[in-house]
Amino acid sequence: MKNSEYWKLRFAQLEEAQNKLANEGCKEIEGIYRQTLKEIEGKIDTWYRRLAKNNEISMAEARKFLSGSELEEFKWDVHDYIKYGKENAVSGQWVKQLENASAKFHISKYEALKIQTQQSFESLFAKQKGITSDTMAEVYKSGYYHTAFEIQKGVGVGWDISGIDQNQVEKVLAKPWAVDGKNFSERIWSNKEKLVSEVHNELTRNIITGADPQKAIDSIAKKMNTSKYNAGRLVMTEEAYFSSAAQKDCFDDLGVEEYEVVATLDSHTSDICRSMDGKHFPMKDYQAGVTAPPFHVFCWSTTCPWFDENFGEVGERAARGEDGKTYYVPADMNYKEWKKEFVEGGDKSGLKEVDKIEKDGIIKAGSDNLALENQRYGRDKSTLVNKTYIDSGEYRNKFDKIAENKNVSRTLYAKAKEMLKHRSGTMYEDMYWIDVKTGDIIASALNEKLKSSVTYSESIKKAISEKTNIIAMHTHPHSFPPSAADFNSAYLHGYKKAVVLCHDGKVFQYYSGEEISIKLCEIYIQDFIDEGYTEYEAQIKTLEKLKENYDIDFWEVN
Repeated sequence: MKNSEYWKLRFAQLEEAQNKLANEGCKEIEGIYRQTLKEIEGKIDTWYRRLAKNNEISMAEARKFLSGSELEEFKWDVHDYIKYGKENAVSGQWVKQLENASAKFHISKYEALKIQTQQSFESLFAKQKGITSDTMAEVYKSGYYHTAFEIQKGVGVGWDISGIDQNQVEKVLAKPWAVDGKNFSERIWSNKEKLVSEVHNELTRNIITGADPQKAIDSIAKKMNTSKYNAGRLVMTEEAYFSSAAQKDCFDDLGVEEYEVVATLDSHTSDICRSMDGKHFPMKDYQAGVTAPPFHVFCWSTTCPWFDENFGEVGERAARGEDGKTYYVPADMNYKEWKKEFVEGGDKSGLKEVDKIEKDGIIKAGSDNLALENQRYGRDKSTLVNKTYIDSGEYRNKFDKIAENKNVSRTLYAKAKEMLKHRSGTMYEDMYWIDVKTGDIIASALNEKLKSSVTYSESIKKAISEKTNIIAMHTHPHSFPPSAADFNSAYLHGYKKAVVLCHDGKVFQYYSGEEISIKLCEIYIQDFIDEGYTEYEAQIKTLEKLKENYDIDFWEVN
């Protein structure tokens, strides 16, 4: 059973991935706003150039009717607007207004401009609604399935998940959740009506005052920027809600009894998110905006499962599925593989079926399934060191490439062998800090009690703070490359050189000239894993990708 920190991390990563979906929707909407503003600028400019005298238009001139040829040209435009509206889910009310306009025998020049500009807005907001709807549907479905994946992988057992049908998604999207009782579609149409009214008022004011048309265009651009910001705010806030709704529905379906609020704690964290972080509630109390995110606009908080010591209920409920079968989920199974097996009806021929779920949800040490349990928890990955290889000349030569000074390379090699032999077959790490010029030992951490980590004691901090030429060298039982935390530690402490010793014999050297985002690193790794890469491959590809934007470097020493 994974601990609470595991659940918090995985679901914080999941929420960041959901935010990426929303950001993509925002970018698409921003592009449509830019395009619409250009259209409107063009229409206003053309209209003024046709009618203006000395760069001015009177209201009397604007209210004159279109001439015969002008009216005919305008009606062709209106017919195109009607056709577009019927084909692209533009407001039915607006299509009716267009049909009425096309039947008129007299239309003023100003009324024609208003219709032309409103058509641009109707098209804009119809597209905005479509993008928002598609994005929220993807957020809900992705959130539901990824939540199920994280829970099943975390508890180590999986069972078939019913697919989400379109009717279910549409019901979720149509349901209002905020206190004003509006859903996002109604908010979009309200924003449209407000913007159309403001733009038409600006045009009227500009004509009455005889102002330069550029003034009207600049004012409209400003109003559209405000509307664009509101559109982005709506998308991000709705994403937070539908992501939360997907988690709630999945938690309920999988038998999760309690959930915990997880906030992103930084200088921008709101007071309410900070106060809610770490609180856990029974699922019956799950209410968006009250006991679950979003707590405010642009809310980045999320939720994760919360389990007490009596965990086991999720597994027991799984065993009571339609066919009563559950399967062990391998630790290295990625999302695509999981979805194929448990959502899309895979044959599961490569998975081991669980005969029964023990009462406490954990396989006992004496169980016949201990090896599989070890695999699930990552303990069957070989951390045994090939002592013959690390005693070889081939391995010894790697340290000559790290340090040209023979005394220093000799010390590096001796301490590398010492650490690897000490930690062979365990998940614990050792670390040495060595003077790059003399090879003298500055500090060491050889009695770590926490797995896969090194604790900087006060004596270590003091010792390394007094030195500027340090080689930091530590072991990696899983034989992975340097982690984001390793890079940040190298940058924070100003290491001259930094080295990772893998239990499988690989040696990595790395450098960091700035702090990197650990969360971004975790998202990249998960994305590559979801694409089918192994965790090792995903970490390598992630570091290569981070090198493009950060002042970091790493390489395997051969």
